[in-house]
Amino acid sequence: MPHEEFIAMMMLLSSGIALVFFFALPIRKALLRKIEGKTEVQDPQLVEEVDQLRERMGELEERLDFTERLLAQQRESAALPPGGAR
Repeated sequence: MPHEEFIAMMMLLSSGIALVFFFALPIRKALLRKIEGKTEVQDPQLVEEVDQLRERMGELEERLDFTERLLAQQRESAALPPGGAR
């Protein structure tokens, strides 16, 4: 392989590697911020909406638990024999 071709291939290879690192570094930083849960800009309206949704979800969980307990009580009372039959 002539010397000029080798130099051209090495320049092409090093340019490709440089481009990969150039584009990969910002993507890597963004992924790390996302994994760590850090965001640079937080919309206060969005944060308030998420808090409201969490509160509503908690209320729904309480209602579901209450309903499940009522249904379980009805099933238990239907399964028990009458009180005076011994």
